[in-house]
Amino acid sequence: PAPSSCTCTLHLNEVGLLARLALSPDLLDWSNPQTVAQLRILDPACGTGTLLMAALQAIKVRVATGTRLASTDQTELHRVLVEQVLCGLDINRHGVQLAACNLTLGAPTVDYQHMNLLTMRHGPQPDGSVAAGSLEILRAVSRKAVTDNPLLVHVQPLRSLDSLHAEQVNEVQGKGFPLADLDVMIMNPPFTDSQKKGKKFDKKVLKKMQNHEKVIRDELISRDWDAGNAIAAKIIRSFFSPLADVLLKADRATLAMVMPTSAITASSGRPERCFLAARFHVELIVTTHHPKQINFSENTDIHECLVVCRRHTRVQDKPPTEFVSLSRMPTSPEDASQLADAIACGELGDWGQSCVWSADQVRSGDWTPVQWFDGSLAQACLEIEASHHLEPAGARYEIGPAGPGIVQSTFKIGDPSDVGAVQGFHSVSSKLRRTIEAQADVWYRPLPGKEEDAKHLWQRRSSHLMVAMRHNTMSGRLTAVWSPVASAGWWVPVGVKDEYKAKSLAVWWNSTPAKLLLFNRRARTLTYPQWQLAHLREICIPTPENSGWDALYAAYELVCHEEILPMKQAMEDPAREIIDAAAAKVLGLEEEVVADWRLRLSREPTITNRPAPE
Repeated sequence: PAPSSCTCTLHLNEVGLLARLALSPDLLDWSNPQTVAQLRILDPACGTGTLLMAALQAIKVRVATGTRLASTDQTELHRVLVEQVLCGLDINRHGVQLAACNLTLGAPTVDYQHMNLLTMRHGPQPDGSVAAGSLEILRAVSRKAVTDNPLLVHVQPLRSLDSLHAEQVNEVQGKGFPLADLDVMIMNPPFTDSQKKGKKFDKKVLKKMQNHEKVIRDELISRDWDAGNAIAAKIIRSFFSPLADVLLKADRATLAMVMPTSAITASSGRPERCFLAARFHVELIVTTHHPKQINFSENTDIHECLVVCRRHTRVQDKPPTEFVSLSRMPTSPEDASQLADAIACGELGDWGQSCVWSADQVRSGDWTPVQWFDGSLAQACLEIEASHHLEPAGARYEIGPAGPGIVQSTFKIGDPSDVGAVQGFHSVSSKLRRTIEAQADVWYRPLPGKEEDAKHLWQRRSSHLMVAMRHNTMSGRLTAVWSPVASAGWWVPVGVKDEYKAKSLAVWWNSTPAKLLLFNRRARTLTYPQWQLAHLREICIPTPENSGWDALYAAYELVCHEEILPMKQAMEDPAREIIDAAAAKVLGLEEEVVADWRLRLSREPTITNRPAPE
């Protein structure tokens, strides 16, 4: 079978949106045919050419807006764009052939021999080596940074496209598309990891390919540490950000791409985010918050964002980043054009909301507004984290291990009569977990031969206070529980020995401020986040001298046996009102401030599973 790039195809309307945002009116003089013909645009994982076609159409619209073209001139413009301006690379020959067919639609005079569409070699080669497709370009270029400004980069090709062993769509040699100083890179790189991408190969070949990709990364690290560090070796998509950096012009260029929201929210993606923010101005990030349309691509169920970056030579004077949260998606090409124009002029209307995030925050890797329809909640999280009344939980208490570390390695579900059986918290079901004071739902028994290890681990790690490591934002109720019996399981134990503090923290962890901090660190998906231990350790709790501890403990006594409603019903829940009143005392705020946060949080589409209210 033909190799696959594992890239999800973009919906046609969303393709047009990304292309129109990337090819903005001020990018160049669209009325000048010579200037337009000098553009160089690359999609390094082009598939069937969907993004290249969108770029083609966007350019034609820009040119038509500024000039009146006769039909013969329009045909000539199409030919110039396809033969000179656009370039597509992919590892799937059949996809590239379809891209060639698509790009000729409407211009039968286009010469296949002059199209810059190439099938990159991938996988095992006849000489026993392996190839990594477009990633090979990272080995074919060398970057030389100007010492006083790392953004002013001059890129020189070491090898031509011929030496990359690429097959053009028509097998004709001698392509002249450059490997440097490109104007625009527009892409939807593969989201899959290298293990899944190479599943059609046997284990020996797959291991060889993984080692080869690691060599590419290590070679890049040796000459550009920040670029190499941005790559997560097992995530193929992460190679494409450094690739864009080495191929794009140093002074004026655009990078437009689709990114999984998890790459923007997870701590593992921070090096790539910091790299992009250092080498570019992250101009715009668009996220869909319609609960039934969480992505821009077909055949995927992950949350996605559209990201537009521009070169910016003034490192310390970058503008803020605009985060656009869509309440609905375009349903036609005309809709997509209107949305792009609405974003450009800052008048979103009923399309959604936007907020701006400082360049310093973006440069630090904090791109958290993508998680919120209401961007003010991201700002609220900043204020909470900056409070001198709080400190990171991990700085005070031991948190962990997570479920697999304490259960799967030493225990299995058993019966109360089993030797060494202990009570555990296995389920996070909202039907079961309704009150802060909770009872264990299973009995764990030690695995054969691990009885002593299990006993030691349980004594050392079990706790009366446990916090959730995963949570359904739409139906979940609790993010922490207190148990009369020290326990553990798929809830993460927090090593608080003092009962007063443990019960108080169970209340705090279920308060709106703590939920905001938790939901501001959503890994995997926005509606069913799974928190890493590193995230849980960063969640802020009251300092030991905080005067709000008594209020938290009093709230526990009042609500510990009361049913806690899901967050979407927070404004109908008297228990949450009591909890948040205590949380306000912890933060030294008026109760109305926290109540407003609770209202805004309860209206989020990822909480309600409904479109945002107008």
